[in-house]
Amino acid sequence: MNSHVLYLALGTYRVRAAREQVKELASSGAKVSLVALDAPEWQEALAELALLDGVKVVRISAGKGGSAWASAKKLAGARSGPFAEADVVIAGDAQALPVAWLVKRRRPAVDLRLEPHGGGREVEPADLAVLTPWYPSPNNPYAGSFVQTATEAVGGRFDRITVFHTEDWSGPAPGPHGDAIRATNERLQERMSYGHVLDNPEATVVRVPVPIITRKNYAPWVEAQTKALATALATGRIEAPVVHAHTGIYGGVLAMRLARPDARVVVTEHSSFLDKVFAQPAAEQLYGEMLERADAVLCVSTPLREQIVKRFPQHAGKIGVTPNAIAFDRFTFDSDSSPELLRWLYVGRLMKQKGVTELLEAFALVAAKEPRATLTMVGHGPLEDELRERGAQLGLGDRFRVLPPVSPEAVGPLMREHDLLTHASKSETFGMTVVEAIASGRPVLVTRCGGPEETMAGIESLAGALMDVSADPRIIAEAYWRLRDNAGELDAQQARKALENRMGAEAVGRQFVEVYEGAPVPVPQVAATDAPPTGSTAAKPAAASNEPLGRAVVLALSPAKARRIVNFANDLVGMGVEVTVVTAQSPKVFTRLDLDRSVPVLSVEQAENKLRIPRAERFLVYRAPRAVLSRARRIAAKNREAIGPELAVASVQRVHTKVANAWHRKVFNRTYREVRPQLLARLAKRSVLPELSLDRVDHVFVSDINSTVTGWKWAKSHPHLKVTTSLDRSVYDPE
Repeated sequence: MNSHVLYLALGTYRVRAAREQVKELASSGAKVSLVALDAPEWQEALAELALLDGVKVVRISAGKGGSAWASAKKLAGARSGPFAEADVVIAGDAQALPVAWLVKRRRPAVDLRLEPHGGGREVEPADLAVLTPWYPSPNNPYAGSFVQTATEAVGGRFDRITVFHTEDWSGPAPGPHGDAIRATNERLQERMSYGHVLDNPEATVVRVPVPIITRKNYAPWVEAQTKALATALATGRIEAPVVHAHTGIYGGVLAMRLARPDARVVVTEHSSFLDKVFAQPAAEQLYGEMLERADAVLCVSTPLREQIVKRFPQHAGKIGVTPNAIAFDRFTFDSDSSPELLRWLYVGRLMKQKGVTELLEAFALVAAKEPRATLTMVGHGPLEDELRERGAQLGLGDRFRVLPPVSPEAVGPLMREHDLLTHASKSETFGMTVVEAIASGRPVLVTRCGGPEETMAGIESLAGALMDVSADPRIIAEAYWRLRDNAGELDAQQARKALENRMGAEAVGRQFVEVYEGAPVPVPQVAATDAPPTGSTAAKPAAASNEPLGRAVVLALSPAKARRIVNFANDLVGMGVEVTVVTAQSPKVFTRLDLDRSVPVLSVEQAENKLRIPRAERFLVYRAPRAVLSRARRIAAKNREAIGPELAVASVQRVHTKVANAWHRKVFNRTYREVRPQLLARLAKRSVLPELSLDRVDHVFVSDINSTVTGWKWAKSHPHLKVTTSLDRSVYDPE
């Protein structure tokens, strides 16, 4: 390649990818101008790349709000310089798309790409298609290695395998920059394929960039992935008779949208964030639709299956359990570790959920008695600096260290450099490093946090020890001393053999192929959610009597914490009390938090929405202006050759939203909150009281300020009622 390449990277999310790709381009003989954001995240990479022959580094300063868009636009308009000289323009991240679009508009002959290689190749039909949001890539070479292993596990059974990797391109882009990214992304998707086709040993990999600025909500997130992947499909669908999708809300929804109608869709679920998915109504609905379309869903652990079946019991028959595939041949077995288990190791994300804080505190307790002990944490995460600081405060010195992540190939050697893998996670769907440690011949000390319990089933006495999840570091320390005392009784080789029979790549690959061919999903013999779920009416303490212990109404018209109300109501039900919840919110708020199914939720939400005052405010302040501006934006967007008119309207939309929210918060709410308790009391009297038999109710629990007027009026009209503002369960304790 002798061309002049302009590589644009104006964000901080894809620094690693830019560094690797620029180095590759330079080694191929291309002349490269790297235009990058002048930010701390870039300093090391830019210093390294500036030393390469044929590479010129141009730093772009961020303007107001942290965006480099304005500065880059000025540079792009220059008659000389890197923008004017380039034959190829590579937009290396989402933030670079608007500037790349401008360059292409001004110089149509420029070759615009989103990746250096793999563009222009058409995606060919496959025997098996794999859909995944995670897969090893230049920006994250370790992400999705488990998906890669699963693909390799079935590689010998199919002639043609294609992996579709929808890779998020994210990062902040405030105000006008974000609008510009969305506008240019839409236009580029109309004109070019986002798929870059690459040949890997295990499969053909189609890497699909998904520019997305915010990842708060799952439904629009997966919608962005669908649109991006669709650009790479010549026929508009995935041409494969079997589609294996990883994670339901991502790969599963993509399969539902883009697989052939006659394709068999198998979904592997290994998400640790399903509670967040189910907490969003739109995402939960998508998940249900995905389950309708899927022929089989394979969870990597029984607790994960239980979580899904509890939410969607009607699909229990197609939801099974198959563990992650582990390539045991990559791990050299070596049981020659210290019997005193002195060198501790943790591998994973450095975040609260992983229990790394408690692990460090526990190590400090052990280190005070055992001066030879060390702890190494390998990984990145939000607690990285905090852990280093705490280690220094504890006086651990070089006995505690934090190292960056290592490649999958380096995990085995890393395990063999230590004596014990420690894993104190609060919740885990599988726990890959636990298996990798056992495969390497190392004992493990792991919490009973879901997936690892299943991994250790039947081999705990051979492979190490389980301990309870706890915020108390002493639990970990005490478990360590017990394990150390019993270390001589472990049999690492037998433990590895047992796991290889269960989750080795060959065994799991065979299960995958059987399910691909139509075999029933493997379901655990005993699964908690095949019995009535927790919170159902199947088993109550008061079941021996037909008469409830009491009848209560919980007034929760606008509770600050719905979870608190759910816990209180469920506790009362568990005591044998008949409970009704009255609210001004959607009933789904409470059902999503696992409110007992026996508890009716009576809502005045729709009645309140019909009141003239809030209806008028919504129409005049929000709906009418938004309708006008949305129409104006659609008209402006019809000009597909320019983005200026659309961005102008988008700017007005942002101003309107800011002003409308300020009005709603500072003017409307301050006025409405004075009359809202009275209005809600009237609505409750009109729409709720007819469904309640207050003569049979003994207690009314008032949980928030907007419920006080309602509770007071009910107390006046029904003197027998005990109305209280205290959520006190003890009122039903036997005297």
